[in-house]
Amino acid sequence: MGGLSLNRLLLSIGLLSLSMIAYQLSLMQYLSIVQWYHFAYMIIAIALLGFGTAGSFLALFRKRLLNSIEFVLPFSMGLSGIFMPFSIWLSGREFIKFDTYLLFVEQEEVWRLVLFELIFFVPFFFCALAIGLAFIRYTDRIGKLYFSNLVGSGLGGLVAVLFLWVASPLEIPFVTGFLALLAAVLILSKKRKLFLLITSVLAIILLAFSFSSPLSFNLSQYKGLSRTLDLPDTKIETQLNSPYGYVQYVSSPVLRYAPGLSLSYTGDVPVTDAVFNNGDWAGVVLKKPEDSEILNYTSFALVRELLEPKDVLVLNAGTGVKSHYFASSDSRRIFHVEPNEPVSEISLESTGILDNVEIFFQDGRSFLAESKRKYDLISLPDIGSFGGNAGLQAIQEDYLFTVEGFSMMYHQLKENGILSLTVWMDYPYRNSLKITATFAETLERNGIDDPTRQLIAVRSWNTITYLLKKTEFTQNQILTIQEFCERLSFDPLILPGISLEERTRYNSLQDESLFLYTDILLDEKREELYESYDFNIRPATDDQPYFSQFLKWQSFRHLQKLFGDQSASFFELGYLIVLVTFFQSVVLAILLIILPLFFLRGKLKKRTWILLYFSGLGLGFMFVEMVLIQRFILFLGHPVYSVAAVISAMLLFSGFGSWLSSRFERHLGSIKTVLVIIVGTLLLYSISLPWLIEVGMSANFGFRILLSLILIGLPAFFMGMPFPLGLSYLSARNESGVPWAWGINGCLSVISTSLATIIAVEAGFSIIMILAALAYLLTLGTCFVKN
Repeated sequence: MGGLSLNRLLLSIGLLSLSMIAYQLSLMQYLSIVQWYHFAYMIIAIALLGFGTAGSFLALFRKRLLNSIEFVLPFSMGLSGIFMPFSIWLSGREFIKFDTYLLFVEQEEVWRLVLFELIFFVPFFFCALAIGLAFIRYTDRIGKLYFSNLVGSGLGGLVAVLFLWVASPLEIPFVTGFLALLAAVLILSKKRKLFLLITSVLAIILLAFSFSSPLSFNLSQYKGLSRTLDLPDTKIETQLNSPYGYVQYVSSPVLRYAPGLSLSYTGDVPVTDAVFNNGDWAGVVLKKPEDSEILNYTSFALVRELLEPKDVLVLNAGTGVKSHYFASSDSRRIFHVEPNEPVSEISLESTGILDNVEIFFQDGRSFLAESKRKYDLISLPDIGSFGGNAGLQAIQEDYLFTVEGFSMMYHQLKENGILSLTVWMDYPYRNSLKITATFAETLERNGIDDPTRQLIAVRSWNTITYLLKKTEFTQNQILTIQEFCERLSFDPLILPGISLEERTRYNSLQDESLFLYTDILLDEKREELYESYDFNIRPATDDQPYFSQFLKWQSFRHLQKLFGDQSASFFELGYLIVLVTFFQSVVLAILLIILPLFFLRGKLKKRTWILLYFSGLGLGFMFVEMVLIQRFILFLGHPVYSVAAVISAMLLFSGFGSWLSSRFERHLGSIKTVLVIIVGTLLLYSISLPWLIEVGMSANFGFRILLSLILIGLPAFFMGMPFPLGLSYLSARNESGVPWAWGINGCLSVISTSLATIIAVEAGFSIIMILAALAYLLTLGTCFVKN
């Protein structure tokens, strides 16, 4: 491309990278809507293997592609843009349509999954092909090209957040596709007028489609929204776009809500509407505030029997049902805290907002860190769902339900304050036992030897309500609890001096082991139960914030014998999907990286060095990114802020580091120095980062953003240097190995995303940061081996 200026190429690569990252993030939300976020995670991971495949393709056909670069480079960009919306259209066709729930049940779903993966593989492949081709053609300018790639990707994360506020995930791929086509036009030579005409026409068509949005969401039949729309005369009234999710307001004349309603209740249950986020249940919407009084006949009402709270904090308040319930008295002050702003806004607009309710749109832990107030009552969101679930929340981090989170709430209760939580009963028993263990360890951490003096629980036919008090329950309060249970036909589960007969007076259980296990968890033998129980009921922590992760690998075979192979899979479907992703990634990485090595073994030198050096970079970079995203969810108060800040800041600062590295000499001394700095910084972060985040959480949001940029930018700046330095060093000695190195880095990056999640669940984020340092140490080690 003799006449192409460097500035135009840099702009084109940056624009293409921006479009791909924005498309990737919108695709994740689209797949979260039609399936679940685990499925979106799996498809994105597999699709990114397109980068590895492109590297191998470049390695095999390097000369032919370089000879035709004037055509291949813009053509690849154009095809990437065209397939962005086309892949979504194809994924909705009946012959391809896939359902996560059926993956472990129907064999044909496996082949549908493969087709799904191939569909979303295509735009990533052509994008990577274009970027990789530019890298190997201009290796002498790799630092600046990599800078353009990273900065464009970083800006793509910010642009995606803006897009998601104003457009649906069905519309965004048309816009990103147009941007990719524009990137292709920027590097067209004057001789390619026909190609320019074709791409212009396609661009106009894409824009037209983006406004008319001919695509539709084909939701899984097992999504909450799909099942609700099957009810008579039920319809979607309103839809809102946002980075928090795609929010839909549903009206129905037959939908009712009364969790754990007393069997002695004889009145009418009020009709409600509902709100769904990404097709999943987000909560009911009351027709009028007074309808919340139905909760007086549920186990949740117990707390109002024991005290008349003046200051009430409702965390993750959702659609506001509990806020309305506690706000029935004008003398109370209700603090409604909900991280998903559209969910609360669309609900409260319908029901109305009472004067004594203050609304805060932020994460519960973040609010607690900033709040200086003490509360009479802290109300937590319900755990679980009616009839249990399929483990779909297994890898969903939730810092509200960790021991550290409960301890923070405990300290912000007034002297006689109470923490309230309701759990839907499941079988085998998991949620109820894990929450009991969390309460017990929270009290133990705060110097309370006997949890039963400050913790009580009441059971209806399908819910359990727990109350944790800052001080011991009085004898009068215990009598009030017994009278409450007798009046509404509930049974106490945890109460001083309780007998087995009292626990099953009104609601018997076929399996009464719940009572034995609850008692064990409240004494010093709970550690033995943690080890022997078939499920993981050890409390979640900030280092492993996966409350709903119950799978224990050593018990899985036993569960399959008890419940059958297919049924056992549904206990932890979310976690199993991550494992499927990991093993698929490994298999495909071998096919796309190792096998091409045999075809190139005659030409390719430094094979071991290339494999180890760029594998370490791919693993290390993604491990750090995954840890920082998780850590900064807690620090910034919402996953959306964390993902946007970490991805954008890491890529931008890495881009600046890459630009600076273009001024370095092409020798291993420069690489060694940079890698030593990276390894030292990551080891320091593995120890100090949790402490820094805990200390900084109470600061105002502006300061936290500034501190986040510093903490993210410091390692990212240096982490942007080893890749272009390595490619530059390699190109001077074995230019044919550059595309293979690019492919290795891409594939290992994909493998590390699912691997990091598995390690986080099993060992914690601190271990991942140490492993990231070891990955960079591996890369450093290759620089001391004779090449």
